[in-house]
Amino acid sequence: MKTLRFIEMALLAVVLCVNFAACSDDDDEPQTPSNLIGTVWVGTNPNTGFEVEVSIKNDTKCVVTVYKPNSTDLYDQEECTYLYSETTGAFSCEYDGYTITGKIEGNRMELTDKYGTYTLTKK
Repeated sequence: MKTLRFIEMALLAVVLCVNFAACSDDDDEPQTPSNLIGTVWVGTNPNTGFEVEVSIKNDTKCVVTVYKPNSTDLYDQEECTYLYSETTGAFSCEYDGYTITGKIEGNRMELTDKYGTYTLTKK
């Protein structure tokens, strides 16, 4: 009887140890295209001071909204076509006649435009 109880406790300990094993943080993994739809990414371009917001509308369209520095006043807003690679996280869109390139990893979108590189975070 005592041996059976010891085996039960050992088995319980093994099961509990397995339950505490967790997957690594997925903040650096690329998003799936369907998970991007409806997301909003915000941040400040430190090269210009403009607040930038990228809203993903569907699998090919996004809206880029730019606010004046230190203000909620709208500077510009444009619906753009974007490309996204689920395998690499590469993101690009045409805005104001220029190509913006970047990468999405988890809750971060790093973009490079004609003024430099900056990071947006998912709202």
